[in-house]
Amino acid sequence: MKEVKKISAVNLIILLIYAIIIRSVSGGGSDATMVVLALSAVVISLHVFINLVVMVVYYAKKNNSMGKAWLLSAGILLLVGFSTCLGNAML
Repeated sequence: MKEVKKISAVNLIILLIYAIIIRSVSGGGSDATMVVLALSAVVISLHVFINLVVMVVYYAKKNNSMGKAWLLSAGILLLVGFSTCLGNAML
């Protein structure tokens, strides 16, 4: 359980950092909402994919506790990330 908290916390902090960066870089033009939405979706999908690759590596090494931690972290990232993506686009 300790690994899940640590891995999830690090992933959520990374999510927060790039959500802020995407929002600040998008500007305030008429296309800003679509830029934020598309860029956030791509980056979050890539982040979840990386988590799933790390999960597979841990399962291949027979380290099931870390594999489960990375899988749960990917699920949390999906829920929070895409909610952040939509919320960030609405600002």
